[in-house]
Amino acid sequence: MKKTNITALILLFMLVISFILPMEQAKAAATLEVQAKVGVSGKAKYESLVPLHVTVKNNGADFSGDMAINASGSYQAASALVLPIDIAAGEEKTFDFYLDGLADYSYSDADLFAFYEGSIEKGKKVDYKGTKRLQGNFLDPASVFIYTLTDKSDRLSAFLRLSQFAAQNNVEVFNLKQIKEYTLPEEAQGFAMANIIVIDEIAIADLSQKQQQALSKWVQDGGTLLVGAADQINATAGIFKEDLPLTLSQQMISISADSLSKLSGGGIFSQPISVYAATENQGSIPVLTDNNTILASKKKVGSGEIIQTTFSLGDQPLASMEGYAALMAKTVNIQGISQQGMMMRGQSTINQVSYDLRDVNELFPSFEVSVSYILIVIILYILIIGPVLYFVLKKIDKREHAWWIIPAISVVLSIALFIIGAKDRIVQPQVQQSAFYKVNEDSSLNGYYVESILTNRSGDFVVNVDKDTSAFGLRNYNNFSGTTGNLHETSYIKENANGSTLTLRNLSYWSVQSFAGKSAAQNIGKMDIDITLKNEKLTGTIKNNFPFALKDVTLISGIKEVKLGDIEANGTLKVDNELTTTVLQKPSTFTSYNYNYPTKKEEVNPLRIERMKSLAIPLVENEKKPVITAWADQAIVGVELETSANMSPISYFIQPFDGKVELSGPFTMKRNNFTYSVNPQSTNSYYEKMDEQLNKWQLSDGLYEVSIAMPDNFMSSVQTLNELTVSNKDVNRMQLSIWNNETKNYEPLVDTKQVFTDHITKYFNEDSELLIEVKFGPDQTGEQTKLPEVELKGVAK
Repeated sequence: MKKTNITALILLFMLVISFILPMEQAKAAATLEVQAKVGVSGKAKYESLVPLHVTVKNNGADFSGDMAINASGSYQAASALVLPIDIAAGEEKTFDFYLDGLADYSYSDADLFAFYEGSIEKGKKVDYKGTKRLQGNFLDPASVFIYTLTDKSDRLSAFLRLSQFAAQNNVEVFNLKQIKEYTLPEEAQGFAMANIIVIDEIAIADLSQKQQQALSKWVQDGGTLLVGAADQINATAGIFKEDLPLTLSQQMISISADSLSKLSGGGIFSQPISVYAATENQGSIPVLTDNNTILASKKKVGSGEIIQTTFSLGDQPLASMEGYAALMAKTVNIQGISQQGMMMRGQSTINQVSYDLRDVNELFPSFEVSVSYILIVIILYILIIGPVLYFVLKKIDKREHAWWIIPAISVVLSIALFIIGAKDRIVQPQVQQSAFYKVNEDSSLNGYYVESILTNRSGDFVVNVDKDTSAFGLRNYNNFSGTTGNLHETSYIKENANGSTLTLRNLSYWSVQSFAGKSAAQNIGKMDIDITLKNEKLTGTIKNNFPFALKDVTLISGIKEVKLGDIEANGTLKVDNELTTTVLQKPSTFTSYNYNYPTKKEEVNPLRIERMKSLAIPLVENEKKPVITAWADQAIVGVELETSANMSPISYFIQPFDGKVELSGPFTMKRNNFTYSVNPQSTNSYYEKMDEQLNKWQLSDGLYEVSIAMPDNFMSSVQTLNELTVSNKDVNRMQLSIWNNETKNYEPLVDTKQVFTDHITKYFNEDSELLIEVKFGPDQTGEQTKLPEVELKGVAK
């Protein structure tokens, strides 16, 4: 008996060992080692699409499966990127990916990578060693990144001094051709971190077709391409040949040092330079001019622009002159680009979509419960179960069957109610899509969207996404990711030849899940707008070149809105409306939202449109023009559920236009007729625009330069300026000075309300801007303040 027990124990021990050993061997079968580098030269921007260079070494058996990258661009929009990889035993491979944004957060405890043998859907997870968290020099999302293409980086050394002209000295320059082992991208995502790309005597035509297309797509999406003068520039411009703003001749013109100093805003130049004589191409807008001589001009291309100079960007003696950096700062508007980045810091549009649009987009009409319908059903049920059933059974003498007939009727009625009330949810999922777009001059669209799915089943839902669209799952704390864990377990993206797919995992039955992203479309259409303001009356026409009808066409100028009507596809709307204002100007930023939930389904779509308007206006922040807005019940976003769905789309459009203003006689310009922008001049100074309409701002102690600009082309209608009044609205905390363009100095403003009547034009620069220096503080209260208010009186031509 004792021997038998010992034998049993030995067999049990061997059985346990047999289970343990295979597990340990399986765990060691695919030993993957991963190293990852992010950004360019180790630098990257938070909240921006960033390149990721990954090296994977396989120290075990052959591996074939999926690699998931658990990184997201924001806390709200979060989906992993999943890619198939095959690595033989002992092999090492490198991969280049692009992460659509990288958020600065520490709430996730997940590893950066995850590997699955076979596939992520059905495969077994495999451990790896190496990079668990990204390491790099991550910079403020407001930083200005400048990429250069030049054969010698010394030619563009002046660009390294652009920081002194940008808000908070936040300019980084990357000379791409001089970076070791760097290959120029063949996808637009590879340029996404750049705000400006500089071409210095490099033939764009010599780049590969894919590289040129990537560069072109980057410009279309909002980038600024700076092209310097060179011999045969039209022949070497490649894909941009038809988009250049200038045609250069062989004639050279001399520009004096004094002219250069004036154009640069006070830069020091030691000698004159020679520039090419040039003529402007269609759509060209002057940037720098000396009398009739063009030094730089720009042209809109999609949401971006091409700036072309008539001088070489790196030739001596200009490139080494002290004032050259100031001239370049004016050329590319480095201050404006930096300010825009500061305003958008921590406020990515995708996040704003999640906060302000998603909630109303997730309100489906089928959620509405009709109280009157329920009351009618209850009354009918009581009548049927009570007197009706009693008299029927009594008449046929079958009252003893009431015990089963009553529950049977209840069950049948409940099933009928369920089917009638849920018929829209049972057959197929329901989808609501809200998208808003800026309409560009070339009939292309750029914007953002949110799409919400009301599921008709549980499980995974797959969304097909085209190449011009991005899609990220939005966090949902009911059935989506919480604050920690692996992103790929809740949603992931797989790229393919046609674009990508977004998989939303493990959704619950009859739940709502949303995703959002950027959207672009080419050759969709635009509006031909010809509107004139004269004596507070709008006249003109708007032609609809879209292949669908536009509804609620509205003109927005400053805080004023005028509803103009609807336009059928390819139709024309005649404009004849009153507008009590002196000028046509860019729309004011709307900061007040209607956060009241609709009580009726008829109120949902108007609220969707109202929220989209507030989100669309910042898309035209830099245009300084009035806009026309409209909407259509058309789906333009390049996303589609893999299964059929009941779709309810709304697309909202905003298009800037050059409004004509015919002034006559005396006029008065108030604060709301000007555009304010703020540039901090001291370290760690902080500002935030709280309410543009009410002139409410938040400032920290420090020095600021406030630019107060007239509407575009306004001065062309002015005969004389008679009176300028500058009012200090916060005397206890604010000291003001005004820039004199003749003396090149700031003049202190002593009076609370300073009035100028002599030589007023000396205070306006070539861009029709006033510059006010504001010294703010010390501030013990932390309360909001008001920037100086301006009133201008004059006589029109």
